[in-house]
Amino acid sequence: MFFKLLLLLTVVPALELYLLIHVGREIGVLATILIIIGTGALGAALARREGLRTLQAAQESLNRGAVPADAMIDGLLILLAGGVLLTPGFLTDLLGFLLLLPPLRAVVRVWLKHTFKDRITLQGMGTGGAGPFGPFSGGPRTSGPKPETDPFSSSDNRSKTQPTQRPDIVIPPKNDPPTDR
Repeated sequence: MFFKLLLLLTVVPALELYLLIHVGREIGVLATILIIIGTGALGAALARREGLRTLQAAQESLNRGAVPADAMIDGLLILLAGGVLLTPGFLTDLLGFLLLLPPLRAVVRVWLKHTFKDRITLQGMGTGGAGPFGPFSGGPRTSGPKPETDPFSSSDNRSKTQPTQRPDIVIPPKNDPPTDR
């Protein structure tokens, strides 16, 4: 992983610099700078549009009661696309514009799901022992005092008794008008 990251952070900028210098010699420095600024502005506008579409799709998915997993992945890919579009360079601009295309983004989403499918494990409540966030994350109680009544049981006598009141809170009777103290 370190080697891939090192290549990404050294080879890509060197290649971008080579391309910028070469294009600058061919079409001129001013035209090259205008292209860089133009692709950044266009990329930001397209990323905003696609981001709003993805947000709308996520809201529709939530309204249906479904988890917006695809929309969340699309949102991350659009964020990545916006980031590389703001980075000066022709290769990063090409990558950013490609990630903004919904059909290509769908292919990348499927690839990401397939790649990370085996690395992600889901833990639910009561899976035995402590969960991923320590002993209070949903595992069964293994130590400490046992509660006297089951809080989820409807067969205990709590429903027949009056609710407990805190001594600092006074609830006036319903028939009497409120009085000032």
